[in-house]
Amino acid sequence: MSQTEVASAPADAIAALQAMQSSQRRQLQAVEAAQEQLAAAHRDLVRIERDLARLVQQQRSLAPADTTAQPAVPSGTPATLILNPAAKVFLDGVHTPEEIVALLEGVGVVVTLAQTTLTVDAYQLAREAVTEGATLVIAAGGDGTIEEVAAALVDTETVLGILPLGTMNNVARVLGIPLDLPGAAVVLAMGAIRHIDVGHVITPDHAIDGYFLETAGIGLSAVAAPMGEAYEKGRWADVFSKLGEFLAGTSTQATVRCDDDEILQAQTHTLTISNAPLFGNNMLIAPDAKLDDGFLDLAIYADMELVDLTTYFYAISNGGRTHEPRLLTKRARHIHITTDVPLAVNADLDVLDKQQSWEIQVKPHALAIVVGNGFGLTFPVAGAPMPPPIAGPPWGGTP
Repeated sequence: MSQTEVASAPADAIAALQAMQSSQRRQLQAVEAAQEQLAAAHRDLVRIERDLARLVQQQRSLAPADTTAQPAVPSGTPATLILNPAAKVFLDGVHTPEEIVALLEGVGVVVTLAQTTLTVDAYQLAREAVTEGATLVIAAGGDGTIEEVAAALVDTETVLGILPLGTMNNVARVLGIPLDLPGAAVVLAMGAIRHIDVGHVITPDHAIDGYFLETAGIGLSAVAAPMGEAYEKGRWADVFSKLGEFLAGTSTQATVRCDDDEILQAQTHTLTISNAPLFGNNMLIAPDAKLDDGFLDLAIYADMELVDLTTYFYAISNGGRTHEPRLLTKRARHIHITTDVPLAVNADLDVLDKQQSWEIQVKPHALAIVVGNGFGLTFPVAGAPMPPPIAGPPWGGTP
């Protein structure tokens, strides 16, 4: 290399550095301008939704005297209410389907009632509603019913509404839907919509794919989730069957590849991938998760024995928080997991067959849904009725 070439090398490097710094400054200015625009748009959204809340309250106060008030869902707009008449709240006489229909009509939401049977589930009813042109489908029930209906509405223009009638009501809690039916009906009447993410479990042959709103789990999670549901519903034979399976669980070597190609490896009994902050018995399983941020929250419970896991999950139940240094966490859009033995996976409460390879990804903004002032949202609805607590009794009262 000549002396001229040697002398020019530092100059070239300096010029390249200066060009990169200039590019960085321009990009920073663009990002800051976008942040300012987003903040301004959010302020406008907050103002509009506060005004919307006031109008709904005014309509409710005028409703008994003003029979000409327009419905919150425009006249002629198809809306469907889906519920399970065999649900505990109906069998125990806490509510009746007719009472719920009347409550919705009282806030201007006129619906067609669709009830599940032994042969027709909530998913099928929701698909039929979409086919028939429903613009709003309201799921009245617990998390399982809501998630069944939601799965049928993914990637459609049909909006999901929620009337929480379950025991845990995790979906309602994170979305800010009041647990008392009058409050939930007001949120529906407001009609403030967000487009939230949906988790998607993909198998190699796509034969048993599943969606989830809350959490997917591999390994012991797929045992604990149905065991918890059986406990809530008093199915004791199922509880003891799953308890034996849980206690017999062994750890596995898991290899996890995230969308940035980072490889994580650990010996573990279970992994969870969360779309929402709550799961199970109001466990704060992913405290910082948002349903509309385009990410899933991965947790690997590395080198934790059964007693450690039981202690940890008990600590985070009912909205609790605790520090666990062995917990490996990462946020990602696309996650591929392989294990040295076949393991089952749960997509919310739906347990899929055992595999050694699982692919889990987020479907960003795939579900339109009426929401309130929920802590699981990046932009909660200002002016909505008081959101429910993270944990506590169902229906806004005593169990």
